Amino acid sequence: MDWMKELYSEVVLTYSKDSRYRGKIEDAIKGYDMNESCGDEVTLYVKMEDDKVKDATFEGQGCIVSMASAAILVKLIKGKTVKEVKDILDNVRKMAKGEDFDEELLGDLVVFSNISDIPQRSKCFLLAWSILERLYGKMAEQEKH
Repeated sequence: MDWMKELYSEVVLTYSKDSRYRGKIEDAIKGYDMNESCGDEVTLYVKMEDDKVKDATFEGQGCIVSMASAAILVKLIKGKTVKEVKDILDNVRKMAKGEDFDEELLGDLVVFSNISDIPQRSKCFLLAWSILERLYGKMAEQEKH
C-alpha cells in the first residue's frame, strides 16, 4: 500500500487542482483523448513560436492521477524546443515501463516513478502524454516554418 500513499501524495493532489495549467488556447495545436475504462478526458493545447513551446494548457476531467499528470506535462514542456519535448516523452515512456530514466529531466513527474507497478493507473497517467506524442509531428512541422 506504500504505492497508494505515493500516488496520492500532496504533490499529486496539488497539481490535480492547480488551475494555472488549465484553459483553452484558441490558435494552438490541439489534441483530445479519453480513457474509456474510467472516463478520464483530456484536451491538450500547444502553441509553438520561435521553435519552442510558447504556451501549453489542458482542459479535462478525471481522476487526480490523469489531471496531475496533465498539469505536470504542461509545466514541463513550456519553453522547450521540439527536441527537448521528445527527450521528455522518451523518458516518460521509460518511467512508465519501469526502466531507468532521467529524474532531473522529469522534475515533479518523478512522483509517479512507481506507476509501472500500478497497471490500473498507468492509462490514467499516460493519457495526456499519449496526446502529446500524437501532436509531436505537428509541433515539429511548425518548428520548421
